[in-house]
Amino acid sequence: MMRRLLLIALAAFVLFLIGGTAWILADLPPVSMVLRYGFSYHPAPTGKVETFEGVKFVEIGPGCFRMGSRELAEGGDLLGQWCARFGLPWGNQPEPSNEMPVHWVEFRRGFFMARTEVTNAQYEVFDPEHGRSPRSPGDNDPVAEVSWEDARKYCAWLSEKSGRAIRLPSESEWECACRAGSKREFCFGDDEQRLGEYAWYDENSDGTAHEVGTRRANAWGLHDFHGNVWEWCEDTYHPNCKEAPADGTAWTEGGSPYRVCRGGGFSNVAENCRSALRIRVHPGDRIWGLGFRPAHWPSENRATGLLGIARRIRRRREA
Repeated sequence: MMRRLLLIALAAFVLFLIGGTAWILADLPPVSMVLRYGFSYHPAPTGKVETFEGVKFVEIGPGCFRMGSRELAEGGDLLGQWCARFGLPWGNQPEPSNEMPVHWVEFRRGFFMARTEVTNAQYEVFDPEHGRSPRSPGDNDPVAEVSWEDARKYCAWLSEKSGRAIRLPSESEWECACRAGSKREFCFGDDEQRLGEYAWYDENSDGTAHEVGTRRANAWGLHDFHGNVWEWCEDTYHPNCKEAPADGTAWTEGGSPYRVCRGGGFSNVAENCRSALRIRVHPGDRIWGLGFRPAHWPSENRATGLLGIARRIRRRREA
């Protein structure tokens, strides 16, 4: 009897290891997130659009996504590269980049994200005295040469106008919206030759920014996350993502005095326009290739998946 129990326990342990390995190799989120959202766990547009002072916001529903990239990790052998994926210490592991570790982020309520970068015409309703960048001079070109502090003041003004708590996006919101469900280096995959369809960058921009929304949108109908101008995020810059929030909020505790910028710009090579690429800029700097797009939280969204269904059934019974 004891031997049979031991064999059953050993078989269960082996099956657990095999299942856990298969789960990780399949790039699935933690079990708790799958229970909450089901296997359609990626955030996605709800179809709701809000417009304030000409800025269109698209609602992204609840879910979770895998943030970061191993693209810039350097060195290591094959054993170390595979062990690094599982958090194991063996082998000669690659030197991590500031885009690591790759980790899962959950948005319980979802979020709203501006469909395009804020334009000169939209920004000048707030600040008529803002001098346009000579490399982004048109009404519908993205506003540039705005500091992080300027961008936050615009968000505060738009909050007052709209009645919404509008702000700069967190890094995780920005990357999630940029990827639009993709786990590759760009929203469309890994083929840099296709970047010109989606972005104004050094190969096709002629050294200037261009009118927003004129390149192909990503799968969520959002434009210019790759290229055109860099975009401010709310987060302070940290050298890696080891302790980054997993709930979609901005990481503003600790770190450096710098703020994070994302997306690359019209003068950057393709590699610098990747979804996970992150750089640091002083919040007071006004740089000719740097703009922003705002975001805000929705008032309420319901959970999906098995746990969400269970909650709704319980609420109906209680009612």
